[in-house]
Amino acid sequence: MSITQTLNRHDRTGLVLNMGLAIGAAAAVQAVVLFTGQDAMTGRELRLWFEPPEWAVTAVWLVLFALMATARWMLNEYTIVGVVPARRMTTVLIIASLLCPLYVPVSGSAIAGFLGNMATIVIAAVAIGLAWLRSRDAAFLLVPLVLWLSFATLLIFVQPGQLQPTQ
Repeated sequence: MSITQTLNRHDRTGLVLNMGLAIGAAAAVQAVVLFTGQDAMTGRELRLWFEPPEWAVTAVWLVLFALMATARWMLNEYTIVGVVPARRMTTVLIIASLLCPLYVPVSGSAIAGFLGNMATIVIAAVAIGLAWLRSRDAAFLLVPLVLWLSFATLLIFVQPGQLQPTQ
């Protein structure tokens, strides 16, 4: 059986593979960001009082990826028309979310982080809408990502000078 077929099964193996791939990829991206100092907020003199430390951000992302993978797996239970687009959009959401921590370091501008967050929020909204038609439980598992990205976008806005291009 291929990996794709296993990912699309609603059994324990499918759940383990969905979660393993999503969390493994997220852990790899977060490790690169955390250990190379490429975080968007690194090097700032002032941190906002409500801004979480980097280890907490990493932990939140890993939980969010576990939720997204579980939502994708839950959609495997259904064979009705329309579940494939919901599953595909959830996969696109996982991939887009993997890129979120890299927007600012790669571009050198918080504007890229803002635009990337907004694009990912739109993708999440579409994924939630498609999942809602098939599984409300799966759709609810995607909502925390929208909340987290909204919080991250708020951090960009309230931090003085964050929307200015870096030299």
